[in-house]
Amino acid sequence: MLTKINAQNTTDGNPRRGWILTSATGGFIKFYDEGYDDGGEELRELRNAGESESYPSINVTPKEYKRIKGLVG
Repeated sequence: MLTKINAQNTTDGNPRRGWILTSATGGFIKFYDEGYDDGGEELRELRNAGESESYPSINVTPKEYKRIKGLVG
């Protein structure tokens, strides 16, 4: 399952958005930093595979975004 993560932009105006991929049981698999390339080819393929799906989106603090971004699956 994919979940969109949103945090405030950096002080330079750069976006802090990403996606968390979790297993069917809710276990963390991978974090994708969306950046300016829409998350890269792997994320685009995952999102296209679930075209009809609506993905949940959550807002987090910049500190929490950084913590999530540092997780390793």
